[in-house]
Amino acid sequence: MKNQVASKKQPIGHYIPRYLAVVLLIVGIVTAALDATFGGFTPIMWFLLALVDVLIITCHEVMTIRISLESKK
Repeated sequence: MKNQVASKKQPIGHYIPRYLAVVLLIVGIVTAALDATFGGFTPIMWFLLALVDVLIITCHEVMTIRISLESKK
């Protein structure tokens, strides 16, 4: 019997924050290498935005696990 969690497909919107974090990280690396600003943001701001996005992803995943465990009770 297949695992129910593995058989569910994630909506495309589920992956957008992950892609956004990677893009923000890449922009931060490029702006740091070029010693430039992009959109008025310094490279550290791009890294901080990527970090915030990773924290949002982490909180979402923890909340999903918590809801899943509470529903099994």
